[in-house]
Amino acid sequence: MDDWETLTKANSTYTSLIYEGLADMAADGVTLRPKLAASWKESPGKLEITLKPGVTFHDGTPFDAAAVVKNLERVRDTPSQWRGVLNPVEKFVVVSPTRVDIHLKRPAPNLLPNLARRGAYMVSPKALDDGSYKTHPVGTGPWKFEPKDSVKGLRTVVNWYDGYHDPKSVGPRRIEVTHINDPDSLYNALRTGQVDIVWTSASIAKRAEREGMKTTWFPSVLWHLQMMDTVNTFNSPKLRKAICHAMNPQDYLDAALGGNGKVHTQRLRQGNVGYSPDVKGYPHDLAKAKALMAELGNPKVEFTLATFDSQRTIAELFKAQMAQIGVDVKLDIMTFGQFFSTFRSGKYPAAILTDSQDTGPYDYYLYHFAPTGAGNPLKTTFPAIESAVKEALAASDPAAQNAAWQKMIKVIDDEALDCGFFDYTAYWAYNPKRIGNVNSTVGDVAVFRYPEVKVLAP
Repeated sequence: MDDWETLTKANSTYTSLIYEGLADMAADGVTLRPKLAASWKESPGKLEITLKPGVTFHDGTPFDAAAVVKNLERVRDTPSQWRGVLNPVEKFVVVSPTRVDIHLKRPAPNLLPNLARRGAYMVSPKALDDGSYKTHPVGTGPWKFEPKDSVKGLRTVVNWYDGYHDPKSVGPRRIEVTHINDPDSLYNALRTGQVDIVWTSASIAKRAEREGMKTTWFPSVLWHLQMMDTVNTFNSPKLRKAICHAMNPQDYLDAALGGNGKVHTQRLRQGNVGYSPDVKGYPHDLAKAKALMAELGNPKVEFTLATFDSQRTIAELFKAQMAQIGVDVKLDIMTFGQFFSTFRSGKYPAAILTDSQDTGPYDYYLYHFAPTGAGNPLKTTFPAIESAVKEALAASDPAAQNAAWQKMIKVIDDEALDCGFFDYTAYWAYNPKRIGNVNSTVGDVAVFRYPEVKVLAP
């Protein structure tokens, strides 16, 4: 990290040590839990938030409704990926020191889940005013930043904040995060006792198990084939269905991700509003894929897939699977930085990656199917999807909202506008003599649930 700016350089591996939000996610990545908010009440026109009393920032500044409004106004007014989350907000109102009301211009079912994500961390108003938060972060979290022990670009150190509002929920009293870029060097740091836990790959995880370390894996994000050009390249539902049936995501899990993880039928995880058990997706069926192509007259189809170096195994498998139905895929392999800045530019018709976080159906729509969505570079309009979204946003009854979102998911499935869903599986390797109870949150990539770790030896 160049600095601790939470909006434009958010990296929860570091920021979640210092900062907290109004709510957070349970380990399933779906269930919302109170954090700095004690409770909330939602309606189509307003979100009423009651704050936990007696909380202070690391610099002694009280955490109250005024601090919440200052932080949320900063999110609203600062250009970043999180700014759009607050577009539906009309105004923030301080009702009392422990009560904030967010008045809405229109329904925003994704507002609270997004406030639980890293975009709405609460930063000390004092640190915001003097600008010091960028180099010396000040939050309400269990640990305080220790600049004297930290080395920029290498090691970040935090120590226990003795004024923390929920001390019984936290195990470790000191954490050191060391950045080592090379995977083998990182694992060697674990073997030699320099660190207690490392984020790693499937292959190194197997080696770690053989050498007496413990490993754990978790589904970090949901990857799938993003067919961004449904106007030209993928302009036929029958062609899209053939491509979806020709894909075999289990091959990706087996070859690149250690065989762990799950193939899914839809973008929403079970537990999300809008998840539909009736949607069966497009299971791998090469015979059906070939039959669909034959019905189309076996057209010559070719396209370029944007991909990146560490995804190469999956990209090569996808290319081979498409060749089996006569679809010629060219791979444009680049670094992840290059990929991330170009794959949604409109130059590439498809990519394999996640889109929005697991915050529910509205964010999924806003990213992938809204005319202004980043994952819809050709600004394609999908009338049946728009109709379902309009119905969901107009519904006040939760059951009616859920039914409308399920209708959206069914349209996406019927038209094969999205498919090939599988877990991108991430791994931790750790020293079982030093720590235990290592858990991660589904949908987060490279951070585990720090407070829950049990320290077994100093």
